[in-house]
Amino acid sequence: MLIALPPSEGKTAPPTGPTLDLASLSIPAFTDLRRSLVDEIEHVSRRDDAADILTVGASVADEIVAQRRLSHQPCAPAHEVYAGVLYQAADFANLSPRALARAKDSVLIFSALFGATSPADLIPRYRLKMGVKLPGGTPKSRWRPLWKHLDDRAEGELVIDGRSADYAGWKPPASAVHVTIGAVRETNGARKVITHNAKHYRGVFTGLALRAESPPGTAEELAHLAMLNDPLIGDIELTGRGRRLTLTVVEKATVEKAT
Repeated sequence: MLIALPPSEGKTAPPTGPTLDLASLSIPAFTDLRRSLVDEIEHVSRRDDAADILTVGASVADEIVAQRRLSHQPCAPAHEVYAGVLYQAADFANLSPRALARAKDSVLIFSALFGATSPADLIPRYRLKMGVKLPGGTPKSRWRPLWKHLDDRAEGELVIDGRSADYAGWKPPASAVHVTIGAVRETNGARKVITHNAKHYRGVFTGLALRAESPPGTAEELAHLAMLNDPLIGDIELTGRGRRLTLTVVEKATVEKAT
């Protein structure tokens, strides 16, 4: 089993901790590009137009100032730094030691700055999106030739993919069973994609897979696990063909017509 997750926009700044040690992070093949990107965003963050380049608002100005010395900021495990809806639903903080060890081996968190990391890798809070135009080019274009280094980890595995489109540059190899997770709300027969709730459900599926007595080996086992263990999940549809599948959580709502 391999679980692919996006980062979260919202991040928690570790109050204390060691500084960034790029050589200690998972996937050594990514180290050189990580170093270049850290150097570039430290430089860009010192510019007067840093917010425009990084495409962020004034509300995070303090974060941009802090990452002028990003390599000297305190670090914490990635699953503690990422603080969004998905990570709240996965509830990494309350994983058992066995489940946390499984997460370290089975979860990859994709990001513009680090490419992909283990949840246990120590990272600082940062601001960088895949499409940002840095002096060396966008992170998205620069990571593209390096994704091949992840293929061996996914060979023949069930890949549970909770990533958003911006972070889905790596594609699992053909031998993997690739399962994406979505959510829709059905109202009187009409369906609408619900992005916010999809993040929540991706976190739920992640937490359930990590806590299971045995990790799911198929998409059907993953869906069954969710139906058994989360009473808030109603219908789950499994669509697709062969090794490329989608699990969709269907929330049902009824709108009464005015009389």
